[in-house]
Amino acid sequence: MIDIKNQNLPKSPGVYHFLDENGLVLYVGKAKNLKNRIRQYFLKELNRGPAIEQMVRLAADIKWIETESEIEAVLLEAELIKKLKPKYNIRLKDDKSFLMIKITKEDYPVVELVRFKNVDLKDKTATYFGPYPAGLLLKKSLRYLRKIFPFRDCTTTKYNTYKRKSRTCIYGDIGVCTGPCAFELSKEEYDKNIRYLKNFLRGRKKRIIASLESEMKQKSRQKSYEQAAVIRNQLKGLEHLKEVALGIRDDAFDPNNILFKRIECYDIANIGEQFAVGSMVVFTNGKSDKDEYRKFRIRSQKSEIMENLNSDLSRLKQVFERRFRNNWPKPDLIIVDGGELQLKVAVEVLSQNNLNIPVISISKGPKRQKNDFHFSNGDIAKYFSHDNVLQKVSIAARDEAHRFAIEYYRKLHRKSMTGD
Repeated sequence: MIDIKNQNLPKSPGVYHFLDENGLVLYVGKAKNLKNRIRQYFLKELNRGPAIEQMVRLAADIKWIETESEIEAVLLEAELIKKLKPKYNIRLKDDKSFLMIKITKEDYPVVELVRFKNVDLKDKTATYFGPYPAGLLLKKSLRYLRKIFPFRDCTTTKYNTYKRKSRTCIYGDIGVCTGPCAFELSKEEYDKNIRYLKNFLRGRKKRIIASLESEMKQKSRQKSYEQAAVIRNQLKGLEHLKEVALGIRDDAFDPNNILFKRIECYDIANIGEQFAVGSMVVFTNGKSDKDEYRKFRIRSQKSEIMENLNSDLSRLKQVFERRFRNNWPKPDLIIVDGGELQLKVAVEVLSQNNLNIPVISISKGPKRQKNDFHFSNGDIAKYFSHDNVLQKVSIAARDEAHRFAIEYYRKLHRKSMTGD
């Protein structure tokens, strides 16, 4: 584990990376104060959650990029996650409800926020930025950037309505739109604002500042003082970004930021010895993923230790051993239908394979009316005690594994009876 005391962490906003021993990026996050935020990962009393615990154990190094403002941290975080695809940034990779910034390619481009799930990335009529995991922070950022680089966000119908009236809407009146509908700005000037906005979203603020400073000097030499004043105000706006507080939280973990992407649940079904089977069902992001389901027909051996081999625990062990001989995606959480003995079997096989994966088992009790949870360690027990949604998902996965095992058993039994 990383020795956090030896890290010379800055107190500025920025983006941080956790990397494993091979230099692979495990997680990317943002912070308004890098030192405060990164230290949170090493304070166990904050209930970091098992996925975070696992990520911190795997981390061999931390790197960070300082930014001059919280806005730049929000934008850079999304750009890096999209580029690096870290394993533990589950939400951004898979949640289609995140926002993207869409900039159309018409005469006077429209800038708007759209849902990732509604975006066709092959669309050639617009440029897209994102997706962004922090929707509220993105909206605040764009509202501020619009004051520096005004743009239209109206529909074609609204634009044409005000074009006929030869006047701007309220956004033109308050200065966050340059009023192309009322011909208050040339297409060249409007396109320049859009170009600056795109460059800012791509993290090219220094290039923008250099260009604006050069342009302001040129306007002053030409005695175009009004235009020079507009550019001066844009530069001041960019400078003021340092003082804009978006509300990035560094004092607590959001448990939704790091979830279990892949949950695997196992069950054994048998009546007698002939058709003993095992099932593995997979839940991806909390939903059953039937393409990933696997069935196991238990292989019994006739020998003096046959009784041991044919016990439910030995069957379960066989299923785990066969599962981890395959190069299937590794789970982030394992669930077993059963009690502490079944839990122990899973932990034993994982240990033999040098795998550090949290495990839980769920037993129904003698009357099959309970849902008693058993945990492989205290961290995951503590995490589950605070997460009712994860408890419900786990029970659903256990029930699905049981259904799938029984279905497979009945299929084999029916086939033996009918010969089909």
